Amino acid sequence: MDDQTVSTRMVQRTDLPRVAVAICTKDRNDSLVETLDSVWTQTYLPAEVVVIDDGRMPDELWEQFAVQCQDAGIEWKYDRTDAPGLTSSRNRAAEIAESEIIQYLDDDVTCDRTFLERIAELFVDERVAGVTATVLEPKLETPGGRRFDRAAKLAGWWSIRPRGEPAGQAPPILKKSDVATRAIWMSGAAMAYRRDVVLANPFDEGLAEYALGEDREMGYRLAPHHWLLESNQARVVHRRDESSRTNPRRLGFMTSYNYLYILNKTCALTGIRKLAPYASLAVMAARHLPGLLRREGAKAPGLDMFGRFEGALKWAGGMRRANDSARSAGDPIEQVTSNRPRPLRVGFVANRLEPGGAERMLVSMIRRLPALGVEPVVICLKDAGPMAAECAAANISVHQELLKFKTDIAVIPRLRKLIKAEQIDALVVSQSGGDRMFWTTIAGRLSHMPVIVWSHWFPRAGERHFEFANRLLMRSVDRFVALGGPHRDALARIEHVPAGRIDVIPNAIDTARFATPLDRTAGRQRLGLADDEFAVGIVANLRPEKRHDVFVDAAKRLALSHPDMRFFIVGEGPNADDVSKCVASSGLDNNVLQMLGPRNDVPEILAALDACCLCSQTECFSVIMLEAAAAGCPFIGPDVGAMAEFLKHGETGLTIRPADAASLADAMSVLYADPALGKGLAQNARAALSSRFDLDRTAESFAALFREVVAARSEDRTLRAAKRTRQFLANAQAHVRSLDCRSVN
Repeated sequence: MDDQTVSTRMVQRTDLPRVAVAICTKDRNDSLVETLDSVWTQTYLPAEVVVIDDGRMPDELWEQFAVQCQDAGIEWKYDRTDAPGLTSSRNRAAEIAESEIIQYLDDDVTCDRTFLERIAELFVDERVAGVTATVLEPKLETPGGRRFDRAAKLAGWWSIRPRGEPAGQAPPILKKSDVATRAIWMSGAAMAYRRDVVLANPFDEGLAEYALGEDREMGYRLAPHHWLLESNQARVVHRRDESSRTNPRRLGFMTSYNYLYILNKTCALTGIRKLAPYASLAVMAARHLPGLLRREGAKAPGLDMFGRFEGALKWAGGMRRANDSARSAGDPIEQVTSNRPRPLRVGFVANRLEPGGAERMLVSMIRRLPALGVEPVVICLKDAGPMAAECAAANISVHQELLKFKTDIAVIPRLRKLIKAEQIDALVVSQSGGDRMFWTTIAGRLSHMPVIVWSHWFPRAGERHFEFANRLLMRSVDRFVALGGPHRDALARIEHVPAGRIDVIPNAIDTARFATPLDRTAGRQRLGLADDEFAVGIVANLRPEKRHDVFVDAAKRLALSHPDMRFFIVGEGPNADDVSKCVASSGLDNNVLQMLGPRNDVPEILAALDACCLCSQTECFSVIMLEAAAAGCPFIGPDVGAMAEFLKHGETGLTIRPADAASLADAMSVLYADPALGKGLAQNARAALSSRFDLDRTAESFAALFREVVAARSEDRTLRAAKRTRQFLANAQAHVRSLDCRSVN
């Protein structure tokens, strides 16, 4: 590529999302150069080029790519890794990229000049989570390729598909079949995903060898929950560079093992359908029989067929051992009468289910888990609280009053008895610190049960949140869940939580509740608001840290100079009496400053308000901030905790100093004086919600975490048992050797 090529390029479009081109490569430098040559000439240039290399790229080639990126105004990112396999490399690319869209390309494709532009156009619709290109395969247009196609059709190769369709309205572009159609799987040669989708649902690093089939696994796993499209206008040519292909036996092993792994994981095979993949593998292996009858060239087909049988046998053996283990641990009658594995049962421990952000997040999320193979059980140390009714309506068991008083040590056997009775596989502490973390961690430890702490508290420098007793128990916690990157860093830096045990799963909301436009007029009538009145509300649990006194102070500052402003306090909580006294002593009439108490019509109230705010001293990541965005209500919030993960001043809302009445009053005045600004902020915030903060995505991340920690704990127990067995046999052998056999008659 020369300078003239760069200078004559088309002007970059500004209405499309930023795209990062990510290429995973290993020692195929000539092929990589050819692929990137087709990237430099795109009509819509990527913002980044990310190369993940588990080989050895020469320095001069690295410099060539860096200069080409600089000339084109593209950010060059290169990561050298020793971790083999596509899945880990694709996940690493998502971690270091910053663009909204990640376009994965194989290092042996050639892209049409309009390829990236056609891909980016489909992502303008925020419902679209992934797009795969039309991949042309000239090397398969051969007699051998056509024989493979015929065998694949006969075998039903990949004919088993996941069931289900994403909730909500389909992307309108699907009505234009010449532009795009719905995809069930994505071609790894040229597939694009929203970055937040990949971060929330990483590529599965459990696939065998270098992860052949990772594109199928990802697509099958996401397709029932997210809109995946195939572009009929974005095209690439897959050149299929065979220079570093693995040996046939290894390739055959990966093909069959990963085929069985993916279908059993994503397609819920039951009954006779369990046999279909094996029949398909047998037919595909049998296609090599004619080649084996020939003396010349018979080695490769033979090795491939042998590898396929090896992979199938290893998968079947692993499944048999897993079923034997489950049968020995569970009810034998249940195991014999059911072909389906028992869903994971996870206990969520809370103090009580009161209508706060963390509690609403908990109740909303666990209702999604049964569809993901996880059965939730709620355990309240105190009384169940007002939100227990929502759990009961969803057929979720709720146990309450396990802790009679603060130092009630008998709660440990009560918890252990409940764990056994409910056949719980893992425990989740809803919110960190306090009694719930202390007693749950001890009970989990004694029951050999994995424990996860879901933290909603943001640590502040010099103020450690975890009590001394909980700090002592920290090593017994398997995982901590943080709500964002800053939250994760604060837990590691201030609370000294082991960084390797922290997972990031952001708060989210049920966007379906806001899919239908809310009736703002009806909501304002319900609140008694005139059309020309400006209404501001704080929607938060009545707790001391929420600093409702700051909201009252801000209302007092504005009420005289802005007689058409109205102020509302929505929520309930332990600080209700103090807030009521603060409102009463403000001197403001009830029609100016009003306490609405707990409400079950929060979306309608948010739609009726002209601004929603929080003025907390401390905050981690607010759920009401996301709900305000979904309802189209401008949001004002403190610049603390992990709020900046979503709240960006002047873009998605207004930030204020924490617990500062003057700062809050100024922000209210700005929105009062400039309605167009408020409308723009609300529109930006709603657009920023995207799929990262969707409740289904969060539930999927938690379900994956539960499976991971349960599997890890089970593996640890197996290894410990094997170690004890080896030690016993060694001791027995040593004892036998020490016997004096000559004394025996």
